[in-house]
Amino acid sequence: MRKLILFGILIILSFFPAKSEELRCGIIKFDDTVQPVSAEFVISSIKEFNEAGNVDLILIELNTPGGLLKSTREIVSAIFESKIPVCVYVYPSGSQAASAGFFILMSGNYAAMSDGTNAGAAHPVSLMPGFSINEKKDKEKKNENILAEKIVEDTAAFIRSIAEKKGRSVEYCEKAVRESKSYTAKECLKYGLIDYIEAEPESLVKKIATEKLGIKAEGVVFITKDYSLREKILSILASPEIAYLLFLAGVIGIFIEIKSPGAVFPGLFGAICLILFFFSTKVLPVSIAGMLFIVLGVLLIIMEFKIVSYGFLTLGGLFSMVVGSLMLFKSDLPGLTLSPYSIIFSALLFGILFAVIVYFIVQSQKEKIHTGKESFIGRKAEAVVDFENGKGKVFFNGEYWDAECVDNCEIKKGDRVLITGVDEMTLKIKGGVQ
Repeated sequence: MRKLILFGILIILSFFPAKSEELRCGIIKFDDTVQPVSAEFVISSIKEFNEAGNVDLILIELNTPGGLLKSTREIVSAIFESKIPVCVYVYPSGSQAASAGFFILMSGNYAAMSDGTNAGAAHPVSLMPGFSINEKKDKEKKNENILAEKIVEDTAAFIRSIAEKKGRSVEYCEKAVRESKSYTAKECLKYGLIDYIEAEPESLVKKIATEKLGIKAEGVVFITKDYSLREKILSILASPEIAYLLFLAGVIGIFIEIKSPGAVFPGLFGAICLILFFFSTKVLPVSIAGMLFIVLGVLLIIMEFKIVSYGFLTLGGLFSMVVGSLMLFKSDLPGLTLSPYSIIFSALLFGILFAVIVYFIVQSQKEKIHTGKESFIGRKAEAVVDFENGKGKVFFNGEYWDAECVDNCEIKKGDRVLITGVDEMTLKIKGGVQ
């Protein structure tokens, strides 16, 4: 009888809809290159969500051109260690999970992409100037080829381990590494690289909740984490263009302070810029040779003001700056190279600045001298006595001066004279001036 009653209660309850739950989802917005600053942000955000325990799912909205493999490994480890399920979502439309981003996408408990996105092209590239991890090109160079093969094999093993752990297609994951294959969202779904293609985060989260987490989520509450002010500043400093401008400003400021001791501001500003630049070298692959070429270029341009070279020092300085700029961030890593437009802009800026300075120097040389004894020449004075043997006194500029006539002229009191020179405290004059 008791069993019959329980069975009846279950039948009755089946006619009533199950109470829906509100799903809480933590969102980590990752729209940056993969480098120490962005890695620290993602890792700390995952850790905070896990410690708070206030979300059912962590969603990483990913859009990256790639970056450093070391930082990638750190992010992947944090995702693996998360007690809360992590979904990596390439979003919004037009975004990418290229190079290092492909590893992050594959490492999620769930992987998803929105329409119009792509992923892949995860072949490793080099941080070393002049060295390329390209198996075809490096065959002629035995030692480099061996190192390239080691790096490729290690990276391929890394993606295989991720694919095996998360149940993704090992074959197509490895092709993205070895052959630099890139896939559209539909191709990723077809080849078993991702679980979903969804246009919006809310619909994706509801689908994961229902199909994977066993939660019938009628509503979704998003808790979003974005870069803090500190992280935004550090990420900006990790930009090659910003680092490049900081280095130029630092070098110029220090040179101005050396040339004009006591100016204080140029030296202080230059020192701050150089310190910030050296911070960025923790992220960016900086070439010492490139730095030296830029310093030489600035030095040559400054020397133009001391040595008459008819512009050759300036041309040499600009050439040296361009060469140094091209060498400064020698890397194949996306987002960690210097744009040619930045180099051209800087060279043009220095050229224009120099031209403006030269123009004002020439104009100042054309103007009459307004200070010192040299400013007396060509001006008029009035004789206050009759001159004897070509010597006498004149009144000039509110003062009485000894004067000597240079052409043996006869000058009477009240005559106007022209100053032609100054010999210590005696004015050289000419008579016959109206």
